[in-house]
Amino acid sequence: MKKYVAAVMLWIFALSPAAGYAAAPFELAVSAKEVLRGGTITLSGTGAGSGAQVALKIVSPAKTTFYVDVLTAANGSYAKTLTIPSDPDLAPYGTYTVIAGYGSDSAQKTFAVVDKLAGGNENPGNENPGNENPGNENPGSNNPGNGNPGTAPANGAAIPAGAGKASGSVAQPELTQDGRYIVGADTLDAAIKQPGGSVTIELPAAALRSGTPLELPASSFKSLSDNNRELVLSAGDVTIRLPAGAISASGDAQSKVRLTLNTSLTDDLQGRIDRLIRTDASFKATGVILSVDIRLLSGSASSDIHDLGKQAMVTIKLTAEQAAAISRQTAGVYYLNGEQAEYVGGTVSDGIFTFKPKHFSTYAVLHYDKRFVDLSSHWSEPAVRSLAAKHIVTGVDATHYEPSRSITRAEFATILMRAVDWKGEAPTAAAGTAQSFKDVAASQYYAEPVAMASALGILSGYGGAFRPNDKITREEAAVALVRAAKYFSLSGGSGASAGKTVFADQADISAWATAAVEQASTQGLMQGDGKRFNPNNPVVRAEAAAMIDRLLPVATN
Repeated sequence: MKKYVAAVMLWIFALSPAAGYAAAPFELAVSAKEVLRGGTITLSGTGAGSGAQVALKIVSPAKTTFYVDVLTAANGSYAKTLTIPSDPDLAPYGTYTVIAGYGSDSAQKTFAVVDKLAGGNENPGNENPGNENPGNENPGSNNPGNGNPGTAPANGAAIPAGAGKASGSVAQPELTQDGRYIVGADTLDAAIKQPGGSVTIELPAAALRSGTPLELPASSFKSLSDNNRELVLSAGDVTIRLPAGAISASGDAQSKVRLTLNTSLTDDLQGRIDRLIRTDASFKATGVILSVDIRLLSGSASSDIHDLGKQAMVTIKLTAEQAAAISRQTAGVYYLNGEQAEYVGGTVSDGIFTFKPKHFSTYAVLHYDKRFVDLSSHWSEPAVRSLAAKHIVTGVDATHYEPSRSITRAEFATILMRAVDWKGEAPTAAAGTAQSFKDVAASQYYAEPVAMASALGILSGYGGAFRPNDKITREEAAVALVRAAKYFSLSGGSGASAGKTVFADQADISAWATAAVEQASTQGLMQGDGKRFNPNNPVVRAEAAAMIDRLLPVATN
């Protein structure tokens, strides 16, 4: 189970130069060497000029950003008292490094979050063991100095109904003392009641870099579903659209859903990508990463929400440098599943990468530029590279494509349906609409694509048989391509060829294929040899790649 990247505040850490340097040495102190979850620790120091900006950063044991802030010094000194989160995901055990910076000076100290303090003192770092905030909104905190220990769940306090604020259908979350963004049920209900089809929650862009979690009442997801409202999470250059019903969450009034978005390329992720590239040199990293973790918190229980009830849509606005370096022909989104990379899809247009995940985890935009030794300088190489990058076509082995080999009806159905699935716009066909072919066993690799092609009316059989091992003819391919074309935005369009195309072997085209051959030619999907269409010739692998590549929409970087 993937753990959260712990983060408590959102400001970008930068050592801000001061107007002048302090006469006294710049110093940093921590009030304790050890602290419990739920306890407090004070960070303080001297040597900064009055009114100077002191940058403060805490790095977690996992080497991720735990806390960032900029403090204003008063009379040469600065101080900040922090509450360590009770949640183990936000505050893992181990040593934390504190770094303070002023002008060109910096200082560094450490402290540890532990499960038991040495010497039996429950919290030596707390300067107010009687609880410095008697009006704490979380009286059940795990802070041992609290007068009501153990009554709140380990997953933190309940979300106040009025947390955050709504302006129309847009909600702004509020930041808690222990570093969570929250929006209450009443605030979300106010946004849900507004006209329109969506409710937007706007997170600061820095939340993506620090992985600061957003928590929403579980009951609000039912409200979103009941009112058919899409939930839009907007944070900097990333937008996630969750259709009504995408997240099914239920529970008592205290249950909540925690969503953590992160675009930081951690050492662990970089290592996994590096190992992937060493395994397959066709891969190349782009540096674009998105990790989304969703959990249902109920009492002391925590469970992952991995699969979505409905497909989400994610858009990532690329920086100018990323857009210039990412090729729409070879770039795609991959789910980093352990040491494996599973292709998800995605398209880039006008500097925006879009993909539609069916579940959330960690995703990376990678180039996949597959080269085959028997395609060097071959006329079909650009089409094959484009389709291989989208995992629509593969080689006959790791290094060969065999462009002149004939393709069977089963193989053509498989790659054509991969293209339709890549486009992501094929309707879900009812199970009963697919024809059952007597020569297509359920155990065959092509059984599912053949069934879907049949259900969508793209490919049909002959007297109850599909003839999967027959070589597909050019006129059969024309019919299938034209029927599939309605699921694509063709770059050529109906005006790609002027007037009616008349081939020298027009009489050889079957009556049932005549209209499709004409339309395929007009739309630029298929071409003859300049004079003849050769309707009964088998389609070879190079031709199949070119035909299907012409179906795909043209995008721009």
